[in-house]
Formats: sequence, structure tokens, C-alpha cells
Amino acid sequence: MIQGGWMAMRKKPWAIYVWPGLPHIWTRGSWSALGVAIIAAVLICAVMVGSFGWTELITPGVRNTLWASLVVIWCIAGLVSAVKLRHDAAKDETGKCENPFGQAVNLYLKGDYYQAERVLNNLLMENPRDLDASLMLATVLRHTGRFDEASRQLDQLICFDGAEKWELEIQQERELLSEAKYKLKDKHANGMTIAS
Repeated sequence: MIQGGWMAMRKKPWAIYVWPGLPHIWTRGSWSALGVAIIAAVLICAVMVGSFGWTELITPGVRNTLWASLVVIWCIAGLVSAVKLRHDAAKDETGKCENPFGQAVNLYLKGDYYQAERVLNNLLMENPRDLDASLMLATVLRHTGRFDEASRQLDQLICFDGAEKWELEIQQERELLSEAKYKLKDKHANGMTIAS
């Protein structure tokens, strides 16, 4: 999770980390981060005016203290931003796992068909009439070469109310299933010919 947080940070332009509050304005549109960014702007302007503009207003000792304080505050704000972004990214990652169907889709897209099947079967145990999970399970079964199970899954799916919304996808899945069966049969026929 933490690594995902750092990955999320790396996807943003590095320059946003230079200004306190800007990363949270960029990623979340945070009002409190806008306040931090404005306070940082006022603070740097005040220190710069006191150092370069009206130098007689601030004694050199106070000026050095202000610059040192500014650097320390700036570094602390940067660290707080980095830690908060890591925490937010980790929270987003765990939030993705709360949606089992979304998790199954992610696993399917990664090619982890057996884990996707496990999640989909759990979903179907909770709600056997989950059309989305049933269709996805048929697709996963086709990808794992279990064509008969995939065909049975599609046959069950078409019997449920509301399956008409997936009519086109069910038909496409049946076509892909027939094509996969044909390729497997052709592959075995060619293998038998070569072996003979």
C-alpha cells in the first residue's frame, strides 16, 4: 500500500511538492491546503520584503532567525504533505478492495483469472442473481479453458430477469466461446496429425 502511495506521488509534477499545501490543492482541491499555501506565500513575501526591501525594519539577527524558521516550516510542511498523500493513496487503495466486483475486474484485467473467479464465486454465493458477476464468471471460465462450465454459466444467466440488458454481451461471449472451442479442437487435431 505504501508503495502505491509513493507511486501516486510520482505521477504528479515534482514542482507541486515545492510549495506547501499545493499537492493537496492539486489532488483533492482541499480548502485547508489552499489556506496553508496562502499563509506560505504571505510568510515568504514578508521575509523577503524584510530582507531585501526594507532592511532597516528587521535587524540582521531577527532576519536570520526568520529565514531559518521559514526553511524549517517549509520542510515540515513538505514532509506533512508527503505523508498525508501517502496515507490518502493507501486509503484509496484499500477503498478499491471494498468493492468485490471492482476487485474481480482488476484481477481479470491483470490476468489473474483464478483469483477473479474466487471473488466472483463469493459474489454469486451472496447473490446468485448477480448478472454482472455471472457474465464475468463465464468470461473468466472461458479464459481458463473451462468451456462447458462457461456455457452452463451463460445458460443460467439468460434465465434470470434482467438478462436482456446483457443480451449482446451474452451473444458475444457465446461466439468467443465457440471460437475458443474450435481453436482448441483444431489445435488438438493438428497435434494428433504431427504426432502420427
